[in-house]
Order: sequence, then C-alpha cells, then structure tokens
Amino acid sequence: MAKVKIEADTLKIELSLLDQLLAFHGSLEMPLSHVTNAFVSDFEDLELQYKLTGTGAGLFKMAGVFTNPGGLIFCDIGGEGDCLVIETRGERFPRIAVTLGKEVDVNALAHEIMQKLPDSGPVE
Repeated sequence: MAKVKIEADTLKIELSLLDQLLAFHGSLEMPLSHVTNAFVSDFEDLELQYKLTGTGAGLFKMAGVFTNPGGLIFCDIGGEGDCLVIETRGERFPRIAVTLGKEVDVNALAHEIMQKLPDSGPVE
C-alpha cells in the first residue's frame, strides 16, 4: 500500500520496499502544478488492459505500469477497497492509481489534493 503526502507544493507517493520491487519502480514525487485531478475509483473502473512492467495478480495485487483505454497508468493496488486516482500532465504517467491503508479516508484525501492545486483561473 502507498502513502500519499502533500508537502509544500509537492505531492509525494511513497511505496513500500516490497511494492517497489513488485512494480519495478520507486516512489513518485511531482509538483502539485502537474496534478490535474484526484478522485476515488474502484478496481473495475480502471479498465486495466495490458501489463507493461510489474506484477498483475488480479485483485490480490496489481503493481507496475499498465495500459487502459486512456493510455498509461501506474498502479499500486491491493485488496478490494477503493483506490485514489491522480491524473497528471507533464509527468511520466498520465494516471496513477494507488490503494491506501484502511485508516485513510480516500475521499477526504482526494478532496484535500484538489483544494491544494494551483488555481488555473476562471472557467468559461
């Protein structure tokens, strides 16, 4: 499971050592200005199609880089709970999906991330 933190103007996604090994990837860090959206999703809605790197064991553990109809997605998903999906621009992965610990309110964290995003100006 991942830990997601906001520090100053940076979003940090920390993976456990085991998850780093399974995903063939380390933890992620990006400026909040590169985050365009954060929301809660269930596993089925991610529509994962092909594993490019990492481990894919169904609902037990999905860790690594996959494709879905929207393009590349980095996943660190385990269990049957909802996951946090982060959409980005200017980053290696346009979408990142992670499962958080049971003590974390995923919906509240998604709202917190959205509140911290820099204002892009009025929408017309």
